[in-house]
Amino acid sequence: MKKTIKYISHALAFALLICFSSCTGDFEKINTNPFGVTDEDLYQDNNSIGQHFTALQQSIYFNFDGGSGTDWTYQLFQNLNADIWSGYLATPSNFEGGVNNQTYSLISGWNDYCWNETYNHIMSNSLRVKEKCLEQGFETYYHFDAINTVLRVLAMSRICDQYGAVIYSRYGEELTGGVYDSGPDAYKLFFKELDEAVKALEKTIGNEAASFSKFDMAYDGDFTKWMKLANTIRLRLAIRIVKYDAALAREQAEAAVNAPQGLILTDGDIFRLSGQGYRNPLYTLSMDWSDIFINANVVSILGGYQDARLSKFGIPKSDNKVMGVRSGIPGLDKNADEYKRVISNVNIASTSTPVILCTAAESYFLLAEAALRGWNVGGDAETFYEQGIKASFEQWGVNVGDYLESSLKPGDWIDPLVDEFNMAAASQVTPKWEDAKTNEERLEKIVTQKWIAMFPEGMNAWAEWRRTGYPKLFPIGRNESQGVIPTELGVRRLPFTVSEKSNNPEGYAEAVRLLGGTDNGATRVFWDINKPNI
Repeated sequence: MKKTIKYISHALAFALLICFSSCTGDFEKINTNPFGVTDEDLYQDNNSIGQHFTALQQSIYFNFDGGSGTDWTYQLFQNLNADIWSGYLATPSNFEGGVNNQTYSLISGWNDYCWNETYNHIMSNSLRVKEKCLEQGFETYYHFDAINTVLRVLAMSRICDQYGAVIYSRYGEELTGGVYDSGPDAYKLFFKELDEAVKALEKTIGNEAASFSKFDMAYDGDFTKWMKLANTIRLRLAIRIVKYDAALAREQAEAAVNAPQGLILTDGDIFRLSGQGYRNPLYTLSMDWSDIFINANVVSILGGYQDARLSKFGIPKSDNKVMGVRSGIPGLDKNADEYKRVISNVNIASTSTPVILCTAAESYFLLAEAALRGWNVGGDAETFYEQGIKASFEQWGVNVGDYLESSLKPGDWIDPLVDEFNMAAASQVTPKWEDAKTNEERLEKIVTQKWIAMFPEGMNAWAEWRRTGYPKLFPIGRNESQGVIPTELGVRRLPFTVSEKSNNPEGYAEAVRLLGGTDNGATRVFWDINKPNI
């Protein structure tokens, strides 16, 4: 937040989580319109069910009820963890005396928001949609529940990737709301639910269906685009588990790719969220509060490539250049204000700038990796790779030029203030496909370009970095984890919340058992396996 970070107290965390950890008694209360409008008043025009979709959509990249001071919630939900650990963003603000997430001293009062707000807004509202669809006629509202499922899977797959185990399949059951699913079991259910959602939405094609358009922040009620999104998420999750279960990954990837509706492959199909009072929180965090800026890794990689997208990511400063800062450097108590003067804010035009959570470029890079592995996805890795680069340049409105033929490499890092923080480039990978000699080198190209294309969505990028080790990133300069998190490996997950430990002890104990390791930031989630990528 501006000047200071507010974080959740143990008592407040308990209050936030009590609604789902052991029973369903508060679901109705937390989803009742505060202005006294009953569900009966809202039946007209599908409002009774549709009212829940604002929270469902805005709470994925969390900024629900924008305009009411919720930008700081996103800051704790994602920005001061995944956005930084992905290598996208960094803060020179000296929060907590520099002993914080950036320096691998994980602050539960910050990070617990990721879990708390997802359950309070995603899972609670998703349950209400399911209940109301059944109450009011599933034959009429089956497609509302299908879109509900796609949004829930998108949100909860991100949470599963953050924590490693989640309360999912038995969420909302009487006295069993705190029962955890393992990561593998949750993923299997994600795949099943996405498949079922697409099959349900297929029934809308050529038939009359209750209108969803006024509740839709992305596709104006276009069900075909929702099916493409579901297939793309399915492909994303399939690739994510390839080192854990290659056979299941291939099965799910090929099913997603060969689905008749297709994937998100054009700019018009990109999953962009905007409207209904939603504010892009990065505008406030970077432009208004000056709390988050471009990371040195972005400048090193894109600057070295002379990549025209760099000036779209960050606002040029001195000498008309985009300048960043490394994560986790010491001395911010002395240099914070000076850094903020010379480094680049994130280039978000306004609070109404759409948030993008699934791009056409990502689809092509997923296809490129699948093809590299020899899967049946209808093309070759090089072609998909080059299509992904072109799609990203198109999305950002810049000319690709001769980029596909470039043998330029990431640049060495020259700190704008302190020579001690200078560092040789972490990577030597080039954009040109033919420069690669092995499949591992080709994979590094694919994931590096995917990382560029997904900017600034840090949750997805941090997951891919953990899975593959790409792109290669600069290490932090100050590690305050007390030996828990090795500098060279970085943070691998978020610990479970304080509230879960105290309010759901049996569930928490089972979650740690399912995790298969200590509940800290060094334990890997199930798909994050320490073995070769190819």
